[in-house]
Formats: sequence, C-alpha cells, structure tokens
Amino acid sequence: MLELRCFVRRLACLGLVALAASMSSCILDAAGPQDSAAAWRFLTQATFGPSQGDAAHLTDIGYAAWIDEQLAMPAQGSYRDFIAARDAEIKAANPSNSPAKAGQEQIVEAFYTHALTDPAQLRQRLTFALSEIFVVSLQDGRIADHPQLMATYLDTLNNSLSGTYRDLLESVTKTPAMGEYLTYRSNQREDPTNGRIPDENYAREVMQLFSIGLVELNLNGTPVLDARTQTPKPTYTSADVQGLAKVFTGWSNYRGAAYASQPVWTCFWIMAECADPEGELRLMVSYPPYHSVSEKKFLGVTIAAQSTPDPEGDLKIAMDRLASHPNTAPFFCKQLIKRLVTSNPSPEYVQRVAQRFRDTGGSLPEVTKAILMDDEARSPDTFFTATGGKIREPILRLTALLRAFTMDAPGLLPATGSPSKIKTAGITSTSDNATSLGQSPVTAPSVFNFFRPGYVPPQSVIAEHAGMVAPEMQLVSESSVTGYVNAIADLLDKGIGYDVQTALGPRPSIRLDLSEPRALAQDAATLADDVSRRLLGTTMTSALRQQILIAVNSIAVPPLDATRSNVAAVNAALDQRVKAAILITAASSEFLVQR
Repeated sequence: MLELRCFVRRLACLGLVALAASMSSCILDAAGPQDSAAAWRFLTQATFGPSQGDAAHLTDIGYAAWIDEQLAMPAQGSYRDFIAARDAEIKAANPSNSPAKAGQEQIVEAFYTHALTDPAQLRQRLTFALSEIFVVSLQDGRIADHPQLMATYLDTLNNSLSGTYRDLLESVTKTPAMGEYLTYRSNQREDPTNGRIPDENYAREVMQLFSIGLVELNLNGTPVLDARTQTPKPTYTSADVQGLAKVFTGWSNYRGAAYASQPVWTCFWIMAECADPEGELRLMVSYPPYHSVSEKKFLGVTIAAQSTPDPEGDLKIAMDRLASHPNTAPFFCKQLIKRLVTSNPSPEYVQRVAQRFRDTGGSLPEVTKAILMDDEARSPDTFFTATGGKIREPILRLTALLRAFTMDAPGLLPATGSPSKIKTAGITSTSDNATSLGQSPVTAPSVFNFFRPGYVPPQSVIAEHAGMVAPEMQLVSESSVTGYVNAIADLLDKGIGYDVQTALGPRPSIRLDLSEPRALAQDAATLADDVSRRLLGTTMTSALRQQILIAVNSIAVPPLDATRSNVAAVNAALDQRVKAAILITAASSEFLVQR
C-alpha cells in the first residue's frame, strides 16, 4: 500500500492524477536507498560524485550509518601537509630558481585531489559547502602569495565538522586567513585622540553572511514582518556593528616560545623579527594591549568597560550571542541546504532542520543528517517538482564526471623510486570562462561567494515564479556555456591537468580510461544505458536517450578484419561513440541540474 501511494503521488507530481492536498509525503525506505537511482541522488548531494562502489556500500549500510561513518572518518591528508610536500617538490625540481615555491595553484591541486580521491567524501563535500558560506578567497593577493593561509583555513573547516556551529564560528573567526581577508588581523582598539576606530569589516560580515543575516527570520526561514509596515525587520544596526567591531581588536598571528622575547608590537604587526612560520598555520592569538577596553554593546548584549583587556572573554560572549541568536538556526541551515540539496527548500524543510539545530546545540553532524535524510531530500516526489534540486555548479560537474569513470591518473600513483612523492590530481586553475569551467575552488570574486543565495536570473522562467531562486545561474553567460562544453570535449580527447612525466613520456595528469564503456559501444542503446547509470543514476529521459542514439549511430565502426590489423581503427571509432554519448549527457539539463 505504501509503495502504491508513493507511485500515485509521483503521477500527481506529473499532473496525471489529482490527489487530495492533505495526502502526506512518503519515503519508500528511510533506512536506505531502494534502487540505484535513489543511491545516486543521495551521493550526488553528499559527495563530489557517485561511484559504483560508494553506491553499493550505501545500499548495504543505509543513510544514517553512511553519514556517521563518513563523519567519523579522518580526511586522507591535510591541506597543510599537501602544500608543504608540493613546496618541497617544486623547489627540488627548480634548484637554481630561488623564487620557486608552492603557490595558489597548489591549493587548487589539493582541492581537486581531495575531492576526487578522499574516501571521506562527505567531509570534503561539507568543507566545500562551508567554504562557500564562510568565504575566504585566493583573489586576495596576500592569501594568494601565502597558500599556507588558505591551507590552514580549509583544514580548520574540515576539522570543525564533528563539533558545533558555535565552535566552527569561533575557529573560523580565529583563522589568519579570515583575519587577512576581512581585515581584522592586527586590528587595534579605538583611539579618540586621533579619531581611529576599529575596523568594522568582519563585524558586519559575520552577522550579515555567517550567522544571522540582514532581516529577522521565523524558524522556517521566512522574514518576520513589522506589524505596522508589513516589511522585514532588520536584525542589526550600525551601532551593533560598531560595538561588535571592538571585540575583534587585538588579534594577530600565533607566536611560539622562540619569539616570546620579541617586543609585543613586532609580533602584533607581524614584523620580520617576529614572523613565526607557524603564524600562518595556526589560529590567531590575542594581544591584550591592542584590545578595546571600552563598553561594547551589540545585539542586546552589553560588555562593560574594562580596566584590564579581556579579548578571549569578549570573543566568547560575542560567539555565544551569535550562535544562540534566534536567526542563526534558520539562516545557517537554509544556506547549507542550498549548498547540498536544493536552491528552493520549502519553509517546512528549513524549519525541521533548524529545529534540529536548536535541539542539538548546533551539532553539525546532526544538522547534516537532518538535511540529507529529510523527506524533501529523499522522497522521489521532489524529483518531479519545479522547485526541487539545484543547478550543479561547474566544479561539481567536473568532479562528478571524473568520479563516474575510471581515471588514468599517473599523478595519483607513487613515482617509481620516490615513495615520498605526494599524490596529486594535477588540476590547477579552472577559472577561465572561455576555455575551462569559469569557476575554480576558493577563488570567489568577493565575500558574497561566486553567486548570491537569492539570485534570480532576469527574464527567465524562474523569475516568473514568486520566491524561486537559482543562485548558480549567476555564473552562466554565453562564454561560460561554450567554455564548459569545450572544456569537457578537451577533457575527453586530451585529459585535464598539467603534464606528468611517465615512462612513456609526458602525459596529462588525468585522463578517462574509457575501456569499460568502449566494450559496450557497438550497441548504441547499451552504451546509452551505461552513461545514464554513471552520470544520471538511470534517470535519463527518452528525449535525451534518443539524441544519444542518433549521435552514436552516426559514427560508423569498421568491422574487425580477419587478421585484426585494424583493431586501432575500430577502437578509435568506439571511443568516439563513447565520447559523444558522454559529451551530450554532460551538456544536457539532466546533468546540469542536480535533482
């Protein structure tokens, strides 16, 4: 009966059957996926792309156990260690070039390496999601020149996933990368004699973007309206920004015992004589002489004027207030839902997750589980709705495509005679609009990320539906559409990443091994089924399937002659069939829209 009700609801979503509005939603089996399509959909939301092994394991142990297992699994390596190892390799390969060192491209290398190969896929996927909420960008020149800052930041996000939102917010606040990016590292207290005031940048953004947002919210994420004007009520004022800014004074880079004898001012200002190498690899520490001691008022909290500076105590009060603010649960949870599941979550979905946030003190594992196991994320009904799912941003398209097939990646194999060589995917910047993806990890143009959560494409169908948004569409342009298709075509033909020296000469760091689908390519229908299984979870529409059949059948495959002298020609034709099927699918709306 339950399966019948779900089937009828699916028909209703397609407009084929009228149902009473009161009929409740359902999930065929909340414990785990019922079929490969359900497993693929879950893993698309929770990883950098489904693989057949991951889908089989998920089916065996179920959703909740898989999430618990993933979050208990340590990352396979840190960004800090990756940057250090690549720095050593680059210097060893360029002994006469003293400026040679790891740079911002090695951060991108590290990102793609973790995204493609780390078994702790959920940890890496959440780290990426958080990096697009708590934005720090390599567009900042100093961060780009000091990749250790970004390495520390990404490791901090990853290491915070087992704790609470409150702990995450404090850790993010103390990272030297965030201090540099939002200009409060070495931020000193006010001085009325010369008119100096504390830098207000972080105080503003930590409220607007990282915790409570601009307007008061109900638990379901909808705005609280003023009773008289029926307009949204602001969450904070300029006075709140000014009061909170005082909290973020007197913080700068870590200094170890070896620098304890240096004058405090040299360490606070990160002068050469107190530039501890660990300063960019550890959380910032306080420098009381530079911390404001005047009264600090913000968000209904008052910290009385002090005779002795207390930067740690003031920070604790501020973090406690931001984490417990009524807005924080719905604001943060809605942003995380948007990054993982759907751009247009229903108010009911937001409220269920936000309530879980409150019930568990902001436990990130519990919030993650609430998001991924909610009926709106798991029910097959939402697959057919206009508001379900989200545009798949370019980075996630690439990783999903690569993880769906076997990768021929010499950079991920230990070099002969060099067991200490670090494994790397070898993919660097993918930012170019015309020739690549138009998006590269942690390179957002501003603190508002690559796209705004409330973005609505002008003159689009989405704009005709009140309240609907499509954030990732802000990345789309004529050049980016063409660039993406060209980039995938190049990937299929040549591979991606810089050349790696092998016994056979230089080769791209990653190419797709197409031998498995090649074996199926004599029959266009069988090939289409395989590509559908790998990239769409067997949900390919008949229209897309027909396009693939026409394209594949138009590529003639010569018969194998009796002496097998034309094997290469046969394989080349079969490979062209495979590439055509993959390219058509990768460029289709069915792949570009994550359902």
